[in-house]
Amino acid sequence: MQKKRFVDKGLKAHKLYAQTPLFKAVLLVAIPGLLISFMSGIYVFADQLLLSLLVPEDPIHNMDKIYLAQGISQANLDWIKDWIKDNFKNIADTKQMVKSSIAITLPIMMVINAVPNIAAIGAGSMYGQCIAKDNKPKALQIWKSTFYCAICIGLLSSLVFYSINDSVLKLMAGHVPYLKNDDHQVNKYFEIAYDTQILWSHEFLDILSWSSILNVFILYFSFMVRAEGKLSFVTIAEVFCNLANVLFDYVYIKYFHTGMKGGGYATLTGWAINFVVYAVYIWVLGIQGKTWMKYKDLLPKNGIPISYNLLVPIVVIGLSVFLRNFSNAFANTAFMTLLGNVAEKTGNDSQYWQSISGAVWPVGSLFFYAIFGIADGVRTLVAYNYARNSYARIKKTYWYATLLSFIYGIVIYTCLATFLGQWLIGLFDLDPSMAAQTLKYMRIQVIFIPCVALSIGGLLMFQATNQMAMANFIAVLQALIVFPIASGTMYPVAINLNDPLMFVITNPLNTGAAGLIITCISIVYLYRYLGRTRFDMRVNTGTKTKKIRISVPSNVKKMSYAERELQKSLVQSSK
Repeated sequence: MQKKRFVDKGLKAHKLYAQTPLFKAVLLVAIPGLLISFMSGIYVFADQLLLSLLVPEDPIHNMDKIYLAQGISQANLDWIKDWIKDNFKNIADTKQMVKSSIAITLPIMMVINAVPNIAAIGAGSMYGQCIAKDNKPKALQIWKSTFYCAICIGLLSSLVFYSINDSVLKLMAGHVPYLKNDDHQVNKYFEIAYDTQILWSHEFLDILSWSSILNVFILYFSFMVRAEGKLSFVTIAEVFCNLANVLFDYVYIKYFHTGMKGGGYATLTGWAINFVVYAVYIWVLGIQGKTWMKYKDLLPKNGIPISYNLLVPIVVIGLSVFLRNFSNAFANTAFMTLLGNVAEKTGNDSQYWQSISGAVWPVGSLFFYAIFGIADGVRTLVAYNYARNSYARIKKTYWYATLLSFIYGIVIYTCLATFLGQWLIGLFDLDPSMAAQTLKYMRIQVIFIPCVALSIGGLLMFQATNQMAMANFIAVLQALIVFPIASGTMYPVAINLNDPLMFVITNPLNTGAAGLIITCISIVYLYRYLGRTRFDMRVNTGTKTKKIRISVPSNVKKMSYAERELQKSLVQSSK
């Protein structure tokens, strides 16, 4: 009976991945992945939009009160504001402080959201393989091993994030050139603004740091449930919990006057709800006998061993996704720091430019995450056909995924560069001059969305075909190799032209150059190495022995596991 259940399930997967017209199959797997990732973008955008709108309305967090409470008189405060308006772009009021505080939290948030990938993606992938092969003992080992691994990753990451937050925030926070002004009150004004920016960022990030373990388990549970084919539940859970997060943002900030802490508390609440939803769902499935994930098997007395040999490939699989997000966070940290330096050297207010970033990055994030959802969905399709040696189907899938990603990127950029971007920027309640500058910034910044589409095919191809060395290399290529060149090029250009906006070109330049390199590498792999077995041998030439590499085509007629099981069942039934 168990074998029959597997054969039926295997045939269903085989029909989708191997027999469905390829473009239709790509759409069927890519669209759910895109929607799930798009919900993450909505959460980031709504969370930061509500912080930008609601915190300035809160009298408790009014910057004027903070300046007065720390020793600046009302007369001096009025004079300083007039002096700043005459000499610089914008005063350090509550609106600017919130947006600049949001901007410097983004790189650390990227790392916090990258950590769960270390265990989750590999665990879900290998657990799904065990389901396909009906290998319950190994599946239970994965369930128990990765559950305790997730606990360790969550606790360790919380400690690390809490330890580094202060140093990273101080590195990125907005120092300004006119701190050297001879007037002590002006110096004090900007020192208070600098300290407040760090304080508010701390209030938000420290809550997220100590909640990291919940984030780890949410993604871990999500990929394990996806491996069992329950995509509809995952989609509903993501939508529900992200909407709850947005609702609690409003409640905490508006009615409990929590300021930036409210964003942290709302995220904590949303993560807690999401964790409970997944945990209860798995528990109910266990009672109904519809899952192999049972909590009783996690107990030491039940004797299912923790396999450290299994954890190694699981971590390696997830490492490329983690490295991509971590290296991008590192690059964004460097970008925000260098943007502040460019502003200082060109006589501009660095907090002003960081506050513009605080409005632009949420808009970009709203649509950016979804493009990687395409890769997450199509990865399974490529992996299945790689196991069947269907290399022609893989090559077409590569181009379909790249084309779909690029079309998505072009459509999104066109919308953002015109009516949609102007409307979204308008939601942040900016004054007219700042809104105009923000729109220019955004139109340059979001070019990176169609540019990153060039990387999608390579990212999913190397991960799905188990070329982990190349997957890890291209994951860090953009941030650690190309970014220093791009930023090093645009930094002196922006200073010489006395325009910080020129430095923003770094992001699309970086993403586009890295995408072209990844495309070239992946095409070479796709047409020269994919489907060919390579081995080394020594040949005696008479005078010396020469080492040569032989490349031969792989067996393209190898049957999938589902097909072999079906054949066995047919033979047995005929007997």
